[in-house]
Amino acid sequence: MPIALLDFPAGLAAATPLSFARPASLDFADLLIWRPAAIAEVYATEGRHEGRPVLQVLDSQRAFRDTRFWREEFLQFLGRGGTLALFAPAYARLGLHTVQDIVGYDILEALPDHADLGHDECEPAAVQCEAGQPFRDFFAAFGAHFRAASEFRPRHAQPIATLAGTGRACALYQYRHPGRILVLPALREGTPASVIADLVTAVQDMSARLRFDARASSTYAWREPLVLPREAALQQELAQLAAQRRALQAREAALIRELAGIALLGQLQRGDAVGVIEAALQVFHALGAYVQQGVGTARTLMVERDGRTCVVVTVDDAEAALDEGLAAHVQAQAAPWAAELRREVAPVALYIGGNRRGARETAAELEALRRRHPGVDFVSGAELLAAYETGDATLALPPLRRDAGVRAG
Repeated sequence: MPIALLDFPAGLAAATPLSFARPASLDFADLLIWRPAAIAEVYATEGRHEGRPVLQVLDSQRAFRDTRFWREEFLQFLGRGGTLALFAPAYARLGLHTVQDIVGYDILEALPDHADLGHDECEPAAVQCEAGQPFRDFFAAFGAHFRAASEFRPRHAQPIATLAGTGRACALYQYRHPGRILVLPALREGTPASVIADLVTAVQDMSARLRFDARASSTYAWREPLVLPREAALQQELAQLAAQRRALQAREAALIRELAGIALLGQLQRGDAVGVIEAALQVFHALGAYVQQGVGTARTLMVERDGRTCVVVTVDDAEAALDEGLAAHVQAQAAPWAAELRREVAPVALYIGGNRRGARETAAELEALRRRHPGVDFVSGAELLAAYETGDATLALPPLRRDAGVRAG
């Protein structure tokens, strides 16, 4: 049973050490032993907030990113039938430092469905086990080395040990098909290394018994591990298949993201006003412009680039039919931005009327609008798409006339 130790202080030759701050694959492992309290040790901290450690700003961002990685990794690990054993820390939350504030972070955040455990802090207490086997033997052998400082109110997991004399759960077992989760109390400070090594072996044994695996401690322990014929080759093949599966899943996720991006850009030529504005926002952002929404109507977008401040206003069939009133309409839509920014803005009409009829019709209709309204700057979804694909911002924002601006007030 290959073992991975995630920030767990047991220097065992037969186990692979890992760290939460250095994301890595668990494809090789059957048993993972994790010490979540180490999150406050492997990232840089800066003081305390409400009695809990606070991670520095940059390391807080790393912790968010690494948590997402490990949550997905744990899901896949459990989905392969792995056993995840963790030692509950003495505190339930850390502080993560954003630029503006300090936010709470559940120390078990990376554990799938961690909220279902009902994890909370408590006064340190001894551990008592009245559960069945193999839990009773495990706590009989190692219970004196635990000092529980967390309690649980689980929705689905089975309590396997309690705070002495209280009946409140401090250790849990959950079968998460086809994997398993073991939540154990924290170890006492100063637990000898020899005891920790024996504890790892005991957790391995308990995992094997729960999996009905023949490699339980009822077999004799040899100085050199017994490797049966074909076992090493099969383990290697399994690791290779797992790596291939991960590569396929990563490619699948990349294709899904790419298709979603293409679908969004497609709104430029077939979407309504809301869809076109959302896609235009992405285009201008990709071209390096500063983009903002939220002033005036949902059919407008403010764009700042190369010292120019423009307000993109969608123009549909109803607005295009205004004839002489079209220029006044576009300027009126841009006026709230001029008032908000207290500066002159240049309105740009984004024609979307042809989106109902097709790209060819849009091009012809837009050309006719430009001839009828020489005082209005127009752009189309097709031109925005071309600007996005080529990286040429001049295709997205036409040369603006200085006399077409809308002034504040």
